[in-house]
Amino acid sequence: MIDQGPRDAGQARELAKARAALYRLLSRVFVAKPTEELLRGLKDKEMLDALAAYEVVFGPDFIAAAEEQQARELAVEYTRLFFGPGPHIAPFESVFVRGEGEDRPRLWGQATVEVANFYREAGLEMAEGVTPDHLSLEFEAMAALAQAEADKRVEGDAESAEQLLAMQDRFCREHLLRWVPALCREVDRSSESSFYRNMALLAQNQVRTQCGENDLIC
Repeated sequence: MIDQGPRDAGQARELAKARAALYRLLSRVFVAKPTEELLRGLKDKEMLDALAAYEVVFGPDFIAAAEEQQARELAVEYTRLFFGPGPHIAPFESVFVRGEGEDRPRLWGQATVEVANFYREAGLEMAEGVTPDHLSLEFEAMAALAQAEADKRVEGDAESAEQLLAMQDRFCREHLLRWVPALCREVDRSSESSFYRNMALLAQNQVRTQCGENDLIC
């Protein structure tokens, strides 16, 4: 765990780059079935050490397994968890969060509108035909903002960088923190795979970190 405290420009830049990489990883994990390339990357020693800082530890069986077979098995698990058939987890903020004036959460509800409005305000482009509040897109937005922050720090534009960091913190508090921990608890209860349980733990810890809910900092 890394204590929060004063940071120089170099530290702030590296933290922003690391944050962007972590959100990109989470976006990839939840957008589609895992690829062999993704699984190989997770087994890299540097990656394993980085994940351990977030209390995410893969056992020797996972690390030693052949990625081709793992990818096939996890494709089945991804479909079961997020698509069905049968009861499944819908990874959309609007399914977890009841908007103002709504009697219950519903897909494409008020939360979806608020997320789309934030993207426009932040200057983030959104692909046609996607649901803005899908978990992977919310993580992708955070990755884009963190990378933009890192770029501004490289340029020496500390003021713009701090504004981008503030936007990340705002989106985390107004959106991610409201539903990601609950979704991750459902994944932990429902998944038969250490991969998805660990990725849910990583997502939950990162969101709480970003929002200052624990003593980690990313």
